[in-house]
Amino acid sequence: MDNDHHLQLWDQVLLRVLDIRLRRVEAGEFHLPYVLPASSFIFCTHGSGELWLDEEIWLADGFYLLHAGKGRRLKVNTEKGMELYFIFYKAVLPQNSLREFHILMQTDSPFDHMWGISPAEPLELLSLAQQMLEGWHSDKSPIGKLLIKGMFMQFLHHALKDKQYWKAAKPSVSEQVVRYLSQHYRGQVSIERLAQQLNYSPQYISRKFKEQTCYSPLDYVIKLRMHRAQEMLLATNASLQEIATYVGYTDVVYFNRIFKKNMGLAPGMFRAQLEAGQRDVSDHAIKKLNPSLVIKLIQRYHIDDNENHYQYTEGGEFDMLNHYKKMTTMLSLCVMLLLVACGTSQGGSQAAGSSQAPNEQQNKAVSTPAIQPDDGLPQETKTVSTTFGEVEIPVHPQRVAAISYLGTVLALDVKPVAAEEFLMSSPYLEGMLDGVVDVGNSLEKLLEMEPDLIISHVTDQETYDKYKQIAPTVVMPYNAFESVEAEMDYFGKVLGKEEESRKWKEQFKEQIASAKQQVQEAVSENETVSVMQEFDGLVYLFGSKSGRGGRIMYEQLEMNPPAVVPEKMLQESYAEFSLELLPEYMGDYLVLTSESSLEQLQADPIWGILPPVKEGRVYLWNESSSWYRDPIAMLNQINDLADWLATAAKANL
Repeated sequence: MDNDHHLQLWDQVLLRVLDIRLRRVEAGEFHLPYVLPASSFIFCTHGSGELWLDEEIWLADGFYLLHAGKGRRLKVNTEKGMELYFIFYKAVLPQNSLREFHILMQTDSPFDHMWGISPAEPLELLSLAQQMLEGWHSDKSPIGKLLIKGMFMQFLHHALKDKQYWKAAKPSVSEQVVRYLSQHYRGQVSIERLAQQLNYSPQYISRKFKEQTCYSPLDYVIKLRMHRAQEMLLATNASLQEIATYVGYTDVVYFNRIFKKNMGLAPGMFRAQLEAGQRDVSDHAIKKLNPSLVIKLIQRYHIDDNENHYQYTEGGEFDMLNHYKKMTTMLSLCVMLLLVACGTSQGGSQAAGSSQAPNEQQNKAVSTPAIQPDDGLPQETKTVSTTFGEVEIPVHPQRVAAISYLGTVLALDVKPVAAEEFLMSSPYLEGMLDGVVDVGNSLEKLLEMEPDLIISHVTDQETYDKYKQIAPTVVMPYNAFESVEAEMDYFGKVLGKEEESRKWKEQFKEQIASAKQQVQEAVSENETVSVMQEFDGLVYLFGSKSGRGGRIMYEQLEMNPPAVVPEKMLQESYAEFSLELLPEYMGDYLVLTSESSLEQLQADPIWGILPPVKEGRVYLWNESSSWYRDPIAMLNQINDLADWLATAAKANL
């Protein structure tokens, strides 16, 4: 999603500040990763160090602002100490917002994104953060919370404005090196390879990196390995050999030696101290390592999604070790379910005496489509082009999960096993969805359906990576196709339904020809049509790639929009514009999505003076009908829109 769409979502949502905290982080503290309970701004106002979110890293020196979504694992590593403000918030999109906004929230929510900037006006942000913190703890009244919300909106404005300009800035050499090493520290790393990757000399990289981090690149790799090893010793039962191999050491003896050099004690002793006293690990070890630490906030919380508020844990402390183990257990369970589903599809589990190694069995299970034909033979595959590159899929998928393009899949005579609520609520699909399960955004429900192909429009890499672990996934964003015919061609090939696609296009061509002739006989060539939606005092314009009748009017019936409408607006799925431009953008006929009646519009001081509204040349429908633009919806909509347009034109004579 581009930045403009992100900003539109920020403008649409209802924002609520959940908590504001100040944390002074001392060098040498250590805890397991802290899971953020809500979307957060983390504002560094003093000190320097590394801010880790999951596996991504940002270097903070002085003033630095970081944004992260709920559920991200935060770690902080600092040599000198840091002062951090935490602003937790919740963003809710009103139910009556445009469906496009709900789709964008599902596919690429800006409130889940991770990003960091050096603010252009740090003292202004600091002043706002200090005032919000003071107000949060001193005035709990509704008027006090309203004041804090106002200051948060100012804080947000500065942050998003800076983010817009900061995006083009190139990260520093040190930051590039840190991000590269954080992704590759488990493998072979050399200064020469770094220099080749970043296009700098080895000497320059070493000098600049040490200036900011106080480490050489190779010493920093050792530190990363030791940090990860310590986390695994604390949170897992993995053997020393397994941990050594995972962090990059094939020789467990050498791993023991280097761990003891950096920690002051051997890894086995480190774990033994933990088991004996849980958190009472040697102070000497902590200070020697100065590891990535997790923020120990003044109070610990977990978020209650059903109640939209925080609940305090007993004693004010969050048992992160138990939480980490629970997360690991849940992940293991999901992987086990996936492997069981995949293994069952290959004709049953392997015999207990199988000579195949466990790792080989797992690799085979994950790389094989989840569902096989009834005869138990391996399914034939083919390669298709998607947004995420070439993907290998079954030639004849049997269990399709149509998370997107549900109407298209049904038009090709394929009954999917799963879909999501938005698409299933289409009035045009009534009676066609028996046996189709609404899985929503739940990966667990999707996994239970054992799909052998997933169809989606998500553009978020993280979501796509989760889908493809369940089944081969075909991703095509909305508006990816120039016409509905092109959409049917593409998915006809994906689903092995080329003949069904051809027959549908023939039927559609005949219906369009009849509707177009009807319209052309009634409407003059110079008359225009506007396609709009009014919502909560706002107006949106729709072009040929959208629903609301835009695709039918402009693409199929070949009607013209008003000449003054900018071409760029018509190329978008939707474009918001001010009410002042409404008379200028109004055509001779209006297709309008609205909850208002014609009488209510005619009585409105703005809408009522517009010729199409005043004279009744308006096709009114609600969003639950107009939003859909899949092949089945269009077949149902074309005749209605053509009949209306021809009737309205004759009445105007």
